[in-house]
Amino acid sequence: MISGLEGVTAALAADALDRLGLREQTMDFALRPLRPGGVLFGRAVPVVVEPTDELPDDPYATEMRVIDSLRPGDVPVYSVGPGVRAALWGELFSCAAIGRGAAGAIVDGLVRDVRQIAELGFPVFCRGTSPLDTQGRAEARDVGVPAPCGGVLVGPGDYVVADEDGIVVVPGAVLAGVAEIVAEKARGERGARDDLLGGKTLAEVWETWNVL
Repeated sequence: MISGLEGVTAALAADALDRLGLREQTMDFALRPLRPGGVLFGRAVPVVVEPTDELPDDPYATEMRVIDSLRPGDVPVYSVGPGVRAALWGELFSCAAIGRGAAGAIVDGLVRDVRQIAELGFPVFCRGTSPLDTQGRAEARDVGVPAPCGGVLVGPGDYVVADEDGIVVVPGAVLAGVAEIVAEKARGERGARDDLLGGKTLAEVWETWNVL
């Protein structure tokens, strides 16, 4: 894991990317944490899912390969084709991901086993829920290739920062720069918070810290 971004908020990551001129790195706000307070930070593993109406001879083959290949700190990020009504993530996938050390999962589609995933405490972000299985409805076609998720292109080696404010994609190429800006802005925000609580005006705090 990259030192300097652990624990960062989505808002701080988005501000840092804005400063670098990358202003469209936040996923569709319809993707929400499955349970309140869900947060995650990790290395993206893009997974491409497409609809199908064929029952496979080797069910879940690519799905198993995806989960079994996860490394500590990885976050599978599911790019989902239109019209998929099946759940692409559930309790057992969460158990397997936890066993591999994954940091969470992001699904640009639906999941199931909501209560069980909540009990596991595994952070999952998604568009909604469905009881439907993927067999004959959806199939993972590729993994580890750049793919759109929530309106943002996610590549292998990118990082994702997610909390209740939203999901931000940090391109791997600017990771160090984002970490540096985040550290600087976090220091300013701590100082601004203390000054505001102490009675200073927003104008005074802006003059001192240049953050709001």
